[in-house]
Amino acid sequence: MCIRVCFDGAVTERRTPEAREVYWTFGCGLCLIIAMACATFGTFLDLHLVARAQVYCEGDLSSGEKFAGTMWFLSRVVMFPIVSVLSALVAQSFHLLARLPWLAGRLWSGAVLPALAVAGSFAGPVAMVLYDLATVGTPGGCVLPPWPF
Repeated sequence: MCIRVCFDGAVTERRTPEAREVYWTFGCGLCLIIAMACATFGTFLDLHLVARAQVYCEGDLSSGEKFAGTMWFLSRVVMFPIVSVLSALVAQSFHLLARLPWLAGRLWSGAVLPALAVAGSFAGPVAMVLYDLATVGTPGGCVLPPWPF
């Protein structure tokens, strides 16, 4: 296929993208969308769950505890998007594995590796929410009620 790309009439030959290049682009875009969604909605979910757990376990907080909690909340607003993006970047390694020559034509690699990439994109934010809920949200060994609390 020839496409005219210059004003002087020069013609450059370009090839159409292959199917696996389209899947590569879709996979990278999907991990990017997951990272952005986790960075925004995951941050607010983490803060909401920890705040609800603290109020449940400790009752009404004093002004000093509220100030300390505010500093922790601000640190999470900064750290949670970083963890989301890094998790999505690490998950890209599964897309790179799918492009290896000895895995490229396999049927199972086209289904398993993208699913692992999606799971890897969610792994970091989910682990951070669970860690925050277990350490900050439940002080003194408080046991939370069943979901939703």
